[in-house]
Amino acid sequence: MSIINSLYEYFKSCPLLGDNKINVDYLPETAREYTIDTITGDPIIKRYARGATLRQYLYAFGSRDFYGPDVLQNLSNSGFYGDFAAWLDEQNKAKNFPVLPPNCVPQKIEAQTSGYLFGADAETARYQIQCRIVYYQEG
Repeated sequence: MSIINSLYEYFKSCPLLGDNKINVDYLPETAREYTIDTITGDPIIKRYARGATLRQYLYAFGSRDFYGPDVLQNLSNSGFYGDFAAWLDEQNKAKNFPVLPPNCVPQKIEAQTSGYLFGADAETARYQIQCRIVYYQEG
């Protein structure tokens, strides 16, 4: 199992997502689906003498939502990401982590940014939040 697959399975248990579809590296133009997109960055945080490493897997969690001049709708969209970051924080405190591949031991999962509007058209917008999972990988 890959880390992205682990995240995919993990987020299926998030109560905030309801029955909405979760994609990987894909987000359609229609409203209320989610995506987990890998983002670039140095995966190695620290190297240990015997070959083990402390690593991070960086990703953006995004959605396509209805959008427009209705302030309440846009507030709801932005508010979701505050709730999502709080949910990640709760999972981290409870040490409820994704099941990672063998030899990978999760240390923390966290949001690294606030949720933000990433792009919009006349009726829908993409919102996202950048996150990471930090894990120890045996050498």
